Amino acid sequence: MQDKRVSADGVYEAWQPFAGVWAIEEGGVRSFLIDGGEEALLIDTGFGKGDLKSFLSTLTQGEIRLVNTHADGDHLGCNHQFAQAFMHPAEFDRYLFEKERPCAPVPLWEGEHLRCGGFDLEVVLIPGHTPGSIALLDEKKRLLISGDSVQSGAVYLFGQGRNLPAYRASLDKLAALSYRFDWVLPSHGEALIPASALRDVREGAAALQAGQLQPQEPPRPMPCKLYTTGKASFLYEA
Repeated sequence: MQDKRVSADGVYEAWQPFAGVWAIEEGGVRSFLIDGGEEALLIDTGFGKGDLKSFLSTLTQGEIRLVNTHADGDHLGCNHQFAQAFMHPAEFDRYLFEKERPCAPVPLWEGEHLRCGGFDLEVVLIPGHTPGSIALLDEKKRLLISGDSVQSGAVYLFGQGRNLPAYRASLDKLAALSYRFDWVLPSHGEALIPASALRDVREGAAALQAGQLQPQEPPRPMPCKLYTTGKASFLYEA
């Protein structure tokens, strides 16, 4: 850890897993800020419990572009503080469903590159957790920002838009790209996990689809069951 900062309201805590990368913790969810000097890239905006934009001004002086890995509510909480948010168009329905948003969605397609300072993040479409979930891959920095799809916590696979077969196909897709990254930065669970964690999640998802995992009660009342194997766990409604 190179530095650590806490917001004035105590909502956010930021630290640097790598030079130029801030992990911004908000009690159960994590955003990331890529500081490129004159420009910066914000990846997700958390629950929205505090004034994220003011806190970001203590981390970077760059002009901030916002990207959403997907449109679940715990990744959009402070989107209203920005004029626009880049996301895959498959998330537009989810983002705009029954809610007027001052932050306009802007299409971000697979294969596009987001360049910021010395970072070059390639957009990788990984549907399953949501239809338009994306990961951001920087081959030079050997980093994958994975959203919710690869993590050490429980992956949500219940409710509208979740699709286990699509999720498994996306994990296979990431596995085929795994020679290009060494570290994964997820939105939940541990903030920094090795690329080998993808194997654990992939094997767990295969066992889940094959019906090999026993359902358990989730940690709080939820319309699903918890399925766990090894280092992978899933909240899933069969």
